[in-house]
Amino acid sequence: MRTELLVFRKRHKLSQEQIAAKIGCSRISYASIENGKRKGSQEFWLAFQEAFNVPDQDMWGLMKRDEE
Repeated sequence: MRTELLVFRKRHKLSQEQIAAKIGCSRISYASIENGKRKGSQEFWLAFQEAFNVPDQDMWGLMKRDEE
């Protein structure tokens, strides 16, 4: 999962701080999830999906990889 979040962030030319602010979490929390040190909560994934208009099908793929 961390690779997917990193690729997404780089593709959109955003900093960890910018993504965290947009989804309503701290940069440290976001970085921990992006780096695979922590799993994203359901609230995190819903906020991410809503903030960036990620289609359900794509979101389920991201969340599944987070569980691996």
